[in-house]
Amino acid sequence: MRFRLPRPARVLAALGLTAGSLVSAATVPAAADVIEPFGLRYAASLYGDFTTIGNTVVGCPDAPAGPAARCAAATSGRGPDGEDTFVTRRIDAAGTGSTAFGSSTGHVRIPVGARVAYARLSWGGNDGTYRGPGGAPLKRCAPSGADAGRSPGDPTTTAPVLRVGSGAAVPVSLDSVVADPADTAGPHYYTGESDVTAAFAGVSGTDARVAVGNVWAPSGKGCVAGWSLTVVHAFPGPDPVKAPGRRDVRLYGGHVLQRPASPATTITVDGFHRAPGTVRAGVTAYGGDRSTQGDRFLVNGRTVLAPRTGDTGNFFSGENDGALSPRLAHNLSVDAKAFDVPAGVVEPGATTADLAFATDGDPYVPTGLALSVPVPDLEIPRTATPKRESAPPAPTRTATPKPKSVLPAPTRTDPVPAPTDLAPAREEPEPDPKNPSPKPSAPRGVPASAPPSPEAPVAPATAPSSPQPPAAPAPGPQGDRHAGSMAETGSNGERLWLLGALAVALAATGLVAKAAMRGRRD
Repeated sequence: MRFRLPRPARVLAALGLTAGSLVSAATVPAAADVIEPFGLRYAASLYGDFTTIGNTVVGCPDAPAGPAARCAAATSGRGPDGEDTFVTRRIDAAGTGSTAFGSSTGHVRIPVGARVAYARLSWGGNDGTYRGPGGAPLKRCAPSGADAGRSPGDPTTTAPVLRVGSGAAVPVSLDSVVADPADTAGPHYYTGESDVTAAFAGVSGTDARVAVGNVWAPSGKGCVAGWSLTVVHAFPGPDPVKAPGRRDVRLYGGHVLQRPASPATTITVDGFHRAPGTVRAGVTAYGGDRSTQGDRFLVNGRTVLAPRTGDTGNFFSGENDGALSPRLAHNLSVDAKAFDVPAGVVEPGATTADLAFATDGDPYVPTGLALSVPVPDLEIPRTATPKRESAPPAPTRTATPKPKSVLPAPTRTDPVPAPTDLAPAREEPEPDPKNPSPKPSAPRGVPASAPPSPEAPVAPATAPSSPQPPAAPAPGPQGDRHAGSMAETGSNGERLWLLGALAVALAATGLVAKAAMRGRRD
């Protein structure tokens, strides 16, 4: 819980951000203007989005008739008058039964199938004091008029009550309450924040009615007070219509007096990777006047148009979303609204965005900021297998053994030497007309047991071995069914002996050819 910050603390707050925050200020306003630097309140990547609603807890005067009629016209969006023109009063629109504090109602839509992942309530307004041009302390909200009426107690210690649906109204925790120091020039403001997620337990798929009461509020000329509620909803998984993709949602809170002499308050949001889709933002600010120009909200240096009017120089004018009672076009107190960031301002693939509050005319107090960016869906199934959309089936591979290296077949250029002092080779048989393609016989001069022809691939040998000559054929006719001896055949025995000698010679010739081929390979 943080209350009024002493002067040294305000100076330190102006120089940097809360430790551990993912927010950085590119331009820091003067020390007297930054009461609480903007810091990260919530961050999540989910299938869902956020909604920001709000309402005022002060209203138009009942009398006199003239100012009351003019105030009614201003709150309906007609006429030139702004909040500083009227003496506002506390209202009990939520029916909490107390006129000493302000109350009002609103509604937040939770899509069917979604649950509330986070909810944060903020409230604030004038604290009923003012420091004049000469430094005189006044009990007012504006430099002129009568003293303001004040709610009982102190705004920094008074806890609002929240009712969701038909449940009971319960006080909220004071997670952060900040007030302007007494020596701050001009009107003084206070703001508070609370994590109210528990109040939405079990709320899903409904138009939830909410009531906020017991809001500390002053009554008087130019006094403002109200509340804002930002709700983050999430689906359990992607929804083809309501949440087709994942979004990075960030909520921030702070308290800055944005005045014409103050430099812009810039909050740099980083750590996301923007995917195609719509970027959304939401703001909460107090004191914006519809009759005064100059206040702006910028994204990456580009001015965002006011959601309802399209105005480029009057973004903060008392507009709120989700209000029920009262339901006003201009509520004279608080801006609490969400809107689309124009296309092209945050480009696809961007990882950072600068959001800025600025003014050169109308002063106001920004206290809340939300940003929702579409991001790539990086969900990984529980099987730890990367998710693939419409991926083709994986190809099936057939393992093929790698062939062993084969030496190139040698090319033979020299003829096989003809045998010397040997009987002439036998003649080739005549082709048989009945079998025109007989089985080819061994080449002339080469025995049937000779090695393969050099044109055929030869597998490499691990180590050459000494050639073993083939055994000489046994004397006598081969394949003859009637065996006989040399003595019995007479002159035929001599021919058989010569044929055996011829076979030995031919075998030797084959070995010589084989050795020659080996020499060429080596």
